[in-house]
Amino acid sequence: MCDDNEETQVPETQIEEDNNPTPNENDSNLAVTENNDTEATISTQAAMNKRKGRSPAWEHFEKKEIRGQINAVCIHCKNILGTSSKNGTRHLLDHVKSSLYKRQRTIDQSMLNPTKLSDGSVKLGNYNFDHDHARKALANMIILHEYPLSMVDHIGFKMYSNALQPLFKVCSRNTTKKDIFKVFEVEREKTMKLLDTNRSRIAITTDMWTSNNQKRGFMTITSHFIDDAWNLQSRLIR
Repeated sequence: MCDDNEETQVPETQIEEDNNPTPNENDSNLAVTENNDTEATISTQAAMNKRKGRSPAWEHFEKKEIRGQINAVCIHCKNILGTSSKNGTRHLLDHVKSSLYKRQRTIDQSMLNPTKLSDGSVKLGNYNFDHDHARKALANMIILHEYPLSMVDHIGFKMYSNALQPLFKVCSRNTTKKDIFKVFEVEREKTMKLLDTNRSRIAITTDMWTSNNQKRGFMTITSHFIDDAWNLQSRLIR
């Protein structure tokens, strides 16, 4: 009787093995696919981050598609620049430096502009110093009074200019000479446009004059005409 009971007993180890589920081949393939997708996503994101952080220039630009091409739009001044791979990002960095410098110069040059009112009181307002406008005013002063170009190199003139406006940087005589020629070209262009629209006759004369400072003679070509308001106009052409 005891022998029959021993033969019918089932080993405990066998029961434990039967309770463990048999791994499914489809589940293994699904797990491998999910792992591959996760690794691909991580690799793509890492590549995008690496590509985005390749140049610090992209911290100041936004990519925008314009007419089928990807361009870089400056977040400071909204200028549009090309993004051709052969050019790199050097031109973007140069633009950023120039744009930030102009913004900083405008901020640094903000000053108070006192305005005297009719009742004698003074009103303060914002004032931005324009260095280019100051250079043009200096060129006009030299033209008007026939000052020598060497005056911009005088120590006294530099001290006086610094006392009036510390932000003004006195240019050299060569730079001032170029500014004077720019003024001449602008005025000559205005004269030529005025002559084109003038309906009266024009008289051309050749004049000789001597500079008071340099004691040198000059020959000029001057146009004389009556404008639409019946005023005599004499304009230097050359």
